[in-house]
Amino acid sequence: MRVLILTPGYPPLPGGGERYVQALAAHLAQQAVDVTVVTSHAARERDLWRGEDGAVAHSLEGNVTVIRCPIRPFPGGWNGLLAYRKLMVLLSLLPGDQSILLQRMARAIPPIRRLPETLAALPGAFDLVHGFNISWEQAMLTGWRYARQQGIPFAATPFMHFGAGADRVARNSTMDHQLAMLRTAGRVLVLTGLEQDGLCAVGVPAKNIVVIGGGVDAPPAVQAAADLPAGPYVIFVGRASHDKGAIHAAQAVLALRGQGTTVNLIMVGQSTPEFDHFYHHLSPEQQMGIRPLGILDDGQKHGLLQHAACLVLPSRIDSFGMVLLEAWAHGVPVIGAQAGGIPAVIDDEQNGLLVPFGDVPALTKALSRLLTDPPLRQRLGACGRDKIQQMYNWEATAVRVLTQYRCLLQET
Repeated sequence: MRVLILTPGYPPLPGGGERYVQALAAHLAQQAVDVTVVTSHAARERDLWRGEDGAVAHSLEGNVTVIRCPIRPFPGGWNGLLAYRKLMVLLSLLPGDQSILLQRMARAIPPIRRLPETLAALPGAFDLVHGFNISWEQAMLTGWRYARQQGIPFAATPFMHFGAGADRVARNSTMDHQLAMLRTAGRVLVLTGLEQDGLCAVGVPAKNIVVIGGGVDAPPAVQAAADLPAGPYVIFVGRASHDKGAIHAAQAVLALRGQGTTVNLIMVGQSTPEFDHFYHHLSPEQQMGIRPLGILDDGQKHGLLQHAACLVLPSRIDSFGMVLLEAWAHGVPVIGAQAGGIPAVIDDEQNGLLVPFGDVPALTKALSRLLTDPPLRQRLGACGRDKIQQMYNWEATAVRVLTQYRCLLQET
């Protein structure tokens, strides 16, 4: 079987979605699937709007062929992209179906160059196309069109962001053109039952939606973390943005420190202008309790995870939250938001704690519970480790995906 995967980003671009695609592609290849991934040159998230030039590059990574295309800069940078995206959302809210116009506009989300030409130049025939990530949909849209042109099945893994309800986050993933792709896909392979329910509610045929889940690899050889704080620390891993809950996590830790609790927040991941603005307006004393370390390699990240009192991910834009599994692999308890796909991963009070998105007092209280109750931390972390051993296995996930591929091919 030859499978073509399209995704806007792929490692070394950091992110849970990128790692998900890479792990799935590798395990499909182990199942004797011939996998070709077409993606962008982006190595940092900012490359998706600042651009990353170069020729179309082919490489063999393990048993997976990876083709990377350049990205042109988006006019106006990040602010220009936000304004453009807001315009797309507003157009989608107009009466009628705006899919044709929005499909043309989506060629800039992100502005990957030469995607159609690259697909047209690929040798041989593919049996199936699998597109990823509806929030940066140019890659998925190009794959959807290519599958229709070639008369082959199309599967989608949207990583849907339903946010905390009918909010901006949800609207960004449910525009007319995005739903048109999902409603006509042969399969929509989702990560959680919550994602499945949300897609059914927006008109995607239930018979085509299959919960696939995900997996977690064994932690890599960890590297001893240098310059750790003297006292306990909690860790946030991800893009330091408002929607990820990074600022809320920092506010909760600062509230605890103001109450006399000795605790620090370690932050791993790319920063953002909104977080930089927040951080630079803190006093020097406050900044001492918040330590943004930027992007680290896996060994360094896991070296920090294994000694953390807990992982905090109070996000409304995670369809799954791969870092939750990584924390559980070390027996570390987690706190997440009651938003997106996180409540389908964390069982509240069983292997972690859930709080409403944006509710800093509730997050502060949850952190205080874990910091002051070592038996609770140990119990939640142990239950989390048990859950990944029972449910989150990449080999089994790849088999479930391959089964759906075969069913699609039989149906055509």
